[in-house]
This record gives sequence, C-alpha cells and structure tokens, in this order.
Amino acid sequence: MVTRLLERTFLFGLGLLTLTTEKVVQFVDKLVEEGEVRAEEAPKVVERIIARGEEEREALRKMVRQEIEKWALPSRQDVEELRKKVDELSQRVEELSQTLRSQREGEG
Repeated sequence: MVTRLLERTFLFGLGLLTLTTEKVVQFVDKLVEEGEVRAEEAPKVVERIIARGEEEREALRKMVRQEIEKWALPSRQDVEELRKKVDELSQRVEELSQTLRSQREGEG
C-alpha cells in the first residue's frame, strides 16, 4: 500500500508537469500560425508528441517501480504471514514451556 501510494504521488507530481492533449494542440496550432508546421501535418505532429509523452511516462513508471522494488518494503500479505508465524511459534513455545513445567513437577 505504501509502495503504491509513493508511486502514485510521484507520478501525480510528474503528471502536473506533462503536457495535456489540449496544450499540445495549442502548441502545434501556434506552430502552424508561425509557419513552422503545415496545417495538414498538424494532426500527425500532435499524435507524435502525445505518443512520445506516453512513451516517456511509461518509461518513468517502469523506473519508479524498479526503484521502489529495490526498497523491498514488505507487503501487507508478507506482514500477515509473519504475524501468523510469530503467533504459531509463540503458541509452540508456550506448549513446550508447559510440557517442561509438567515434567519438572513430576520429578519433584
């Protein structure tokens, strides 16, 4: 849960920095007005810019996941499994302790 929260928070912050489709269209329209891009090429330019942004966003997500995995934070399931093992071991120790006490009392 913490891992996913960290990833989402990080990606949200980066998402604020990325261009929206509307901004890309506005940018390309301005390039058309300035004569940098022909009007008939504009839709393809928009598509390429958006595709490139998606590629970079996915590469960034992958990098974030890899970095988070390096932290090796235990999952909720990992913690629950450890809790169960501790409970089982505690119960076993208590049983052995009672057995040992019973044996000592039988000797005395």
